[in-house]
Amino acid sequence: MADMMLHKIVQQQIFEVCKAMGLQTQLEYRGKDWRADVFASNGQSQYAFEVQLSPQSLKKTQERQAKYIRDGIVGCWLFEKEPARQKVELEELPMFKLEQTKNGIIVSLKKRKTLPLDIFIYDFVNDKIRFCHTLNPLPYVEIFFLEMRCWKCGAKNHIYYIAPFRSPCNTLINFDEAMWASDKLAFHPAIVEKIQDYANIEEGKHLQLAPVKTRYSHTVGDSYMSFGCYKCDSIFGDWFVREAVIESWDGNGIVDKLKFKIDFDLNLRQEIPHWCHPGEYDFCE
Repeated sequence: MADMMLHKIVQQQIFEVCKAMGLQTQLEYRGKDWRADVFASNGQSQYAFEVQLSPQSLKKTQERQAKYIRDGIVGCWLFEKEPARQKVELEELPMFKLEQTKNGIIVSLKKRKTLPLDIFIYDFVNDKIRFCHTLNPLPYVEIFFLEMRCWKCGAKNHIYYIAPFRSPCNTLINFDEAMWASDKLAFHPAIVEKIQDYANIEEGKHLQLAPVKTRYSHTVGDSYMSFGCYKCDSIFGDWFVREAVIESWDGNGIVDKLKFKIDFDLNLRQEIPHWCHPGEYDFCE
C-alpha cells in the first residue's frame, strides 16, 4: 500500500512538472506494446518516465527499454532499488535512484549528486543531464597546509598537499603519485608560484614555507624535489610527508587552505561512462 501511494505521488509530480513545461503529458499512456507511467512530448522529442518501486531485473528493464528505443522514445527509469547487476551506467538506459526523504522526493545520480525530483525532471528534459564517457577534473586546485616540525633543528615548518579533484558532476577524482618523484603535481611551477604568492600576503604570512627544490636524501641515496626546513634546509622525506598527510585526512592538523584556478591540463581524465549533471559547469566529455 505504501509503495502504491509513493508511486502515485511520484507519478503525479512528474506529470505536473512536464505539464508546467508545456509538454503534452499523459498518465498511464499505452503504446504499441508498452505502457508508460508518464508520457510527455513536445512535438519533436518524446519521453517515457517509469517509476519502478518493485524489484525488476536488469534484463527485464533492458527489454522494456528496447521498445522505447525502437519507437524513438527517450525512456527514463526511476528505481527505488536499482537492479543488482547494474554496475556500469549505460547510455541506452537512463536509470536513476529514487528516494523519499523528510524534505521530499530526490533523485540520485550514483551518489555523485542528488536533485529534487522536479529539478531532475526539468533538467533531464532540457538536456542538462547527458551521458559522458570520461570524467574530467575541474581546473581548480585546493591546497591543504600542515604543520611539520623539522626532525633536525626542531623548527616549526609548514608543508602542503593537493586535495582530490572533483568533476563538474561532483565525482571525486583521486590521483596517485610515485614516492621520491620530482614531477609531483604539487611541485608544478604554476602551483608553487601561487603558494608563494599566498605566503607573501597578509592571509598567508603565518606560513613558514621553505623553497621547494631538489635535495639529497641519504635514505634513498638520490636527490629529488622535496619539502624542507626553512631554517636549516634539511629534507623532509616522502615517508614522513605521507604520514602527515594521511593523519590529516580526518581533518586534524590542517592549519590553512587555499583554492585557486589553473590554466594548464591536469591530465587526470578517467575513462568512466556516467550520466553527467554539471550544473553551472561544462559537461564532462
